Amino acid sequence: MLHSSSFYQSLRQTVSDLTTTPCKIELDVLPLDSVDMYGEPDKNSAYSLAGHVEVKLTPPTSLLYDPPATEERFLLESLVLTFEGQSELLSPNTGYAACRLIEFSQELIQGEPVEIGHFWDENLRDPQRWLIAFNLVVPGWLPPTCYTSFGSGTREEPEISYRLSAKATYRDMRPGSSKSLRSMCYGYSTLPSTQTTTSPASVVKINRYTLPSAPDTLITSEFPRFPFHSVEYAGSVRGTSSDIPTDILSKLRVLAYLPEHIPTDCESFPLFLRLRPEGLSADERRRLRLPDFSVSATQTEISRAAMSSKYASKWPVPPPSEQPPKKPLRTRRSDVRDYEAGLLLSAPSSTTARHSFSILPRSFPDTFALHSADNGHAFADAAFDDTNTWVQMRLEVPVRQVLMNEKRIEQFEDLPVPTLRPTENGPILTVFHSLDVALTCTYDTSEGADNEEKLATDELRLTLPLNFVRVPRRSTVYSAPVAVLPSATAAEASCPSIPTSPPSFSASYSTLPPPSMPYAQALPAYSQLYHSNGMLREDPTPLPRYTRNPEDAEDLPPPPVVCKQTPPTKLPLSTVRSVSEASAEPSA
Repeated sequence: MLHSSSFYQSLRQTVSDLTTTPCKIELDVLPLDSVDMYGEPDKNSAYSLAGHVEVKLTPPTSLLYDPPATEERFLLESLVLTFEGQSELLSPNTGYAACRLIEFSQELIQGEPVEIGHFWDENLRDPQRWLIAFNLVVPGWLPPTCYTSFGSGTREEPEISYRLSAKATYRDMRPGSSKSLRSMCYGYSTLPSTQTTTSPASVVKINRYTLPSAPDTLITSEFPRFPFHSVEYAGSVRGTSSDIPTDILSKLRVLAYLPEHIPTDCESFPLFLRLRPEGLSADERRRLRLPDFSVSATQTEISRAAMSSKYASKWPVPPPSEQPPKKPLRTRRSDVRDYEAGLLLSAPSSTTARHSFSILPRSFPDTFALHSADNGHAFADAAFDDTNTWVQMRLEVPVRQVLMNEKRIEQFEDLPVPTLRPTENGPILTVFHSLDVALTCTYDTSEGADNEEKLATDELRLTLPLNFVRVPRRSTVYSAPVAVLPSATAAEASCPSIPTSPPSFSASYSTLPPPSMPYAQALPAYSQLYHSNGMLREDPTPLPRYTRNPEDAEDLPPPPVVCKQTPPTKLPLSTVRSVSEASAEPSA
């Protein structure tokens, strides 16, 4: 009878071991926030990326019945946090292109291993969690996170992305018998076996902002109400033909003023042009006319089938031996299945493609009239003998966010939609912006006053660079109105007879209150708080210790009583260093 009872107990224990899922450790990386970088990329700057690695201990479970009370102990020997960044681009002209931007790891457990464990009774089977803090130093040269938008924006695929993942190495301090499911899964009988577990990748967003100019520095700017200072471009314009004498065109002096940076969320940006005939006689000025001019602004995207060699030599990216396909990326876009299966082939690595889009709305006028018929010889005015007399043109250039007809967005559900991007020289995709001003110039080549006019026409082009940037969100956004023109296609203005008279179509700024100071002016700069390697600087003027006012202490309410219920636990079973000594506290 005893032999039969012993047999059934052994059989029951064996079935219980085979149907019980052992206790396991799971990881999850929880970054606290995104990384906000400022200014131009810099190899000598660094930023802080802080967060927690959640270590979760799940209790054993059984398929047949609730497992009995048990105690589990694990020795956490290593916890490695890996930060990686990559760039991917999918284009019909270049195919699928990918490169690795950065990859480094940091060990979070320094010194001796850390023991974690918990006792579960029959009733409370909740998982136990520990949060281990980390603080990574992220280099300041990394490009910001960006995505490719499809259709109406409901679907996005990453172009430049960053991820964090963790890998733990641990040992079971309570190995099971050789006949248990634990031993069959992990392959040990009496000695602890080393096991590993990896967390899913957590997305990290990197932003790059440009701080607006200080309000006191905008007093000398041509656009004092725009958040960035103006930049002057001086030079002579060049023609496309030789109908007009070269010495005449070379003496037409042009000054152009544009903002140094333009926020991508602005509705428009100001343009200020000044021109005058420099060193021309009165007769030559009489013959010279500027009937009209036009303005165009474009966004040009240059995509590549591989990382740019200039980018690889400028920034410390991983060597070619660590680039795909020699070392594949751990995570890839979801729309590259056709290339992975070999249904579509990528172009050679030296392939590049260029696409240009107009950033002006369709309602923007094609031309603006400058010299009207009644004032056709305005350059002949004696006021131009004064070197301070200029023809001044002010214009608000509107900007659109979607660089295509918005009525056709529904047709692009499976195709990327061109949108306004920041100006950036990326590893695979380069985006730059330009503004073209085309001046129609005519010159009377007839000899003598009694001869009929012979007008030679030429188009003078002036190409100016634009720099679109992202700025931190603030309460006031620049939105100056576009000039109200008398015609939908043209506007007329007269040359000034005195230096201070502006053209009639110059846009006037609305009388809005001054923009609120951005938070960057209220808080100290990053370089004042941290060194270039990310270490915290010592505060030279620390705040005094807080002391309570005795007069206010008499009427203070009693402190609230907080009750916290915790499950029953046992004391540690060994003298191995606990998690609390490693600054990781368990949370219920």
